[in-house]
Amino acid sequence: MKIVEETRTRLQLKHRPLGYWFSGWCIFTVCLSFLIYCLVFDSASVKITCVVYRRRHRILPNQINCELKRFNLLGSMEKLKMFDLQEAYVLIKTGSKGSKTYQIMIVTPFGDFALLSHISYQENQEVALKINDFINSGQTSLLVQQNQRNYLLYLILFTLIIMAMPTAVNYATYFAISPVTICTFYKSINKVFIERRSLRGNKIIEHPLETILRFDIQEKQYKYSKLYRAVIVLKSCKVIPINPQYTDEKSIRYAVFRIHSFLKF
Repeated sequence: MKIVEETRTRLQLKHRPLGYWFSGWCIFTVCLSFLIYCLVFDSASVKITCVVYRRRHRILPNQINCELKRFNLLGSMEKLKMFDLQEAYVLIKTGSKGSKTYQIMIVTPFGDFALLSHISYQENQEVALKINDFINSGQTSLLVQQNQRNYLLYLILFTLIIMAMPTAVNYATYFAISPVTICTFYKSINKVFIERRSLRGNKIIEHPLETILRFDIQEKQYKYSKLYRAVIVLKSCKVIPINPQYTDEKSIRYAVFRIHSFLKF
């Protein structure tokens, strides 16, 4: 909160909730980015086709040429070439809370290739066994497919439901469009005006100065710190926040000090 104007008869304070705006838009950005990632960048299915080219000289091993195609939910495809497959194995990843995910890794002399990351261990084992059998046998072709389309669709649906829930929407919206507050004390007309400006419109609160009993500072405990806001306590015991959003202690205490000095409380 800042003092933007002070004269002999008028004191004006302004509070812009920059932290709240940043938090609100971050919530929207994270949710939107996650949906875009699921739709565009994460693979919904993969398809591997391999063909064995036999060498003319029996001393040399047969050449295995494979093509890995990745498809997203929108149908776009990424195509990769793989040569001389050596083996396939299931990579097990353990999360911070003990959850496990399984992913097939295909080893080649030119690097490793990962398949889908949200397939069951049993299905991955079956696919890895099929690939290894192909590498070590005399088969001339291979076709392998994996699909996690349903998993991504459920994930997107769950995210949309969370975003559509009234509490989630209100929480994000409250932060994103928190109002700018302009509080003006007029000695000439003996009134205080509190104006809240937001995307939802403007609201003005008006009270005579003689109805004010005192000014208080409210605090709110967060995980690692405390935040504060200034409030007007009327003689009717009604409490009106000057800045509805909690902010740093220093600016709030200074603002209340200036109000006391201006009104001679």
